[in-house]
Amino acid sequence: MKHELKAEPDTPPELAEYLLWIILEKYYEEGDRFYEPFKGKGAFYNAMPEPKDWAEIEEGRDFFEYLPFDGHCEHIVTNPPFRTYIDGKWKNAYIPVLERSMSIATKTIGLLINHKIFNSLTPHRLEKYRKNGWTISHIHIVSVKKWFGRYYFIVFRKNNGKSLIEFDLRNW
Repeated sequence: MKHELKAEPDTPPELAEYLLWIILEKYYEEGDRFYEPFKGKGAFYNAMPEPKDWAEIEEGRDFFEYLPFDGHCEHIVTNPPFRTYIDGKWKNAYIPVLERSMSIATKTIGLLINHKIFNSLTPHRLEKYRKNGWTISHIHIVSVKKWFGRYYFIVFRKNNGKSLIEFDLRNW
């Protein structure tokens, strides 16, 4: 199935380098593989060390169908699309992107998201991810003048233990 995606304008290369540095400084080990599933003009991809791979629907590699390397990599870093067309309607793309990323990455997932998408990280989803070994280990807030609102670089880490964010599953 071919996906249609809606995304923010391209990530400024300087911002991509800065955010990728967070992954490199805190979680990178020599030989780790990187995957940029929504390459666009390559801001994150160009800043990644080798070995690296990419997907870009406009270039014939659909993230929801293409797998990097042997089907896994250590790190996924991207500015994902905010909407995808699934089952005849536009839906929030963040959750399908995050959950597919969790089946591919083995160490970290770093996603640059807006404030609206941040709200999709409900306590029940965070608990589901925690049970699968994924917790939020880092949040970095940035402003990009040409985009609306604040943006959050959220880093999920596999087998990290305690999440940076505490949450309550009760509905008050």
